[in-house]
Amino acid sequence: MSSFNQSGTQEFPGAQEFRATVEDDGLDADYSMVGDYPEEPDYYVLLGLSRNPPPTEAEIRSAYRNLTLSFHPDKQPPHLRHAAESQFRHIQEAYETLIDPNKRVVYDISGAAGVRQEWGQLGAMGIGGEAQRQEVGVKAMSPDQFRRWFLKTMKKRERKAVESLVSSKGGITLGINASTMVSVDEDEDVQFHVPSPKVSTYGVSYNFKTPVSIPQLWGMTEKEAETSEETDSGEEVQDEETEDMLVTWNAGITGGLACPVKKVTVEYEDGTEGEEKFEMPPILAGQNFQFGATVTPNFKNLVGTKGIWAKHPFSLLRDSQVSFEALLLPVPTLKANIARAFQPIPGTRPFQVNVTSIHKRSLKETAPSFEVQISREIAKQKIGVITWSSGVVHWPEFLHDWFPSLGMGAQSAIASANEVSNLQIGLISLPKQGQAAIDFDDDDEEESGELDEDVRNLLKKKRQIDQSAESWQTYLQATPGGGAFVLTYSRNLFSGKPADDPVKTEWSSEGYFPMPSMDQARAVRLEISSVVGLDMSLNWTIKGVRRVGEYTRVGLGIGIADKGIMMTVSWSRLGQNINLPINVCPANEATSGAAALTAIFPWLAYCAIEFGYIRPRDRKRRRQAAARRHRELKKSIPKKREESLQAIELMTDQVQRRQAREEAQDGLVILKAEYGYIPPVNKNPKNGFAEPRVIDVTIPVAALVNRGQLVIPGKTIKFQILGFHDPAPLLPKRLKIWYRFQGRDHFVEAGDKEDIACPMRTHFIST
Repeated sequence: MSSFNQSGTQEFPGAQEFRATVEDDGLDADYSMVGDYPEEPDYYVLLGLSRNPPPTEAEIRSAYRNLTLSFHPDKQPPHLRHAAESQFRHIQEAYETLIDPNKRVVYDISGAAGVRQEWGQLGAMGIGGEAQRQEVGVKAMSPDQFRRWFLKTMKKRERKAVESLVSSKGGITLGINASTMVSVDEDEDVQFHVPSPKVSTYGVSYNFKTPVSIPQLWGMTEKEAETSEETDSGEEVQDEETEDMLVTWNAGITGGLACPVKKVTVEYEDGTEGEEKFEMPPILAGQNFQFGATVTPNFKNLVGTKGIWAKHPFSLLRDSQVSFEALLLPVPTLKANIARAFQPIPGTRPFQVNVTSIHKRSLKETAPSFEVQISREIAKQKIGVITWSSGVVHWPEFLHDWFPSLGMGAQSAIASANEVSNLQIGLISLPKQGQAAIDFDDDDEEESGELDEDVRNLLKKKRQIDQSAESWQTYLQATPGGGAFVLTYSRNLFSGKPADDPVKTEWSSEGYFPMPSMDQARAVRLEISSVVGLDMSLNWTIKGVRRVGEYTRVGLGIGIADKGIMMTVSWSRLGQNINLPINVCPANEATSGAAALTAIFPWLAYCAIEFGYIRPRDRKRRRQAAARRHRELKKSIPKKREESLQAIELMTDQVQRRQAREEAQDGLVILKAEYGYIPPVNKNPKNGFAEPRVIDVTIPVAALVNRGQLVIPGKTIKFQILGFHDPAPLLPKRLKIWYRFQGRDHFVEAGDKEDIACPMRTHFIST
């Protein structure tokens, strides 16, 4: 996104999110641009080609041929040969990359570094890479097929790297009793004390996934397995490799920590006896064990896509997600789950149906219990959900008459007392993305001087919505014994990187989307949940989560629960979790006022630390980093200036000949061109920036004239054009062009992110 400051000069992308003042140089610089300042030349810009529409092979060859006339070392005088070799090396590298369809695909996705990496020793196209293990060679693929294959390969490689970091998931919970911290007297006055916390409960959970491949016993033949799937367009694309079965093992234990005291009868020196109490080592009491596995078969691989499995009702298995969960502890249980989308009326939003069958006891005692969930998107970002659980399903009376042995015993009846039917009706609102969207791109803010106040407010509202990621869900729950109303709400507070973002993939079927850097301010994810019972009893929890590292999050929560006022401290990283629930006030003393005070004090303390120390420290670090980067770029200006002057000298002869032909045909002739920083005219510039910093780019701009036209796309990094250099790093720059067309003088001026197309009637200078 681009924007303009008060003077109308263009700022770098992201300036509205954060601007860092480089104190060392008195420079207002956009720190996001500091981190993304391009180091390597853009191959399209280097050859004078447009990315969109993509250039044809003939256009690439023509551009390379024209540059060869000016930059080939063998055609230069001795004093320019070294400069020509340096420039021509970059031109040749750009040509070899763009003329190769596969290299161009990789370059468009991940740049020059990606091309070097993937054609290197450990890359996908290098020796021993994925390309050599393909049954169908990549050279036989079309560019679109190669692009899909490459993205799939990169995603698979990324998944392996992530799985090496997260080979398993685990959690540790330690319940801490600090109920002496808060007390409420008879007058409901809240008092805080120094607590003496003790660990009272614990919980440990662990799970890991393992893929399993099983031999084909029926269904898909070996020939069918080797045949690639045909797309709708008729092109053959190999299926992504998937395992036939995925098994997830899980185990856990919860319990309490007991500190027994032993009484001992002792005899004193005076002959008397007495009792002494001695604390024994703590004892861990395991109250609930859990051990089991979940099996997720891939029916498409197991049964194939042809024959009987392609017909109804067997095709339901192939097109559904099926899983089986078996628990050995605490009670042997078998769960079978099937999920599938149904679209009763074509063209409408489908229903997602999820059915689970639960077997806890033998069929002699009860029938299997069921759980059915139906969800559907009822509006944009709104999902309605209905969930029904049957509870214990007893056999009908007439079956008892036929089979007297059916039915539960007393022990099973007592154990199943809490297994009752349950109905939930809910509504989920997902985070909104750009609800204030308008019918032009954010880049069009370049014309912000002409935008009215309503449009500006819409854009501001759109950014606020995107940053807050507000979401909520609510549902009514009804059981034979009562009911409750549940509401949860979450959003991001403060500006910065959201805390709720999961570890996202950088590779998808659409392309490569690198993760943003973590050197920016970080938001706090606020989560509020409340439960209102039929007796109007209220339980609530407020929790804040903040990212403290690339994969690490820390949370702090407070609320009223059945045990009293509970404070929760959490830590999570890549599926590993540590939770510390702390009871700070017993249930018989807990009041809403005490809970509110207990929530306010930690929140105020956090805000004081966040805005009094953390954010000022981070801003200082960003300013220092921006200042260092600016000094480095300033040091490189003399070298870049020398290289651009050499390039101009090399191309001058050819450009003058082409301009002479244009003038003879009364075509487009570049009279003068300037590029650089121009101080604002309606405000006082900072010290050291009162004078323009511009360079003469008449020859480089004239070199871009092709068939009587000059086109410079807005996405072109202008200081990377051959013969250009950046005379004012990190400052907003302008390009001014004076040209003659059909005997008339014209003038055009544009910012770094603005398009230039000449000739145009609006550029005419009236005399």
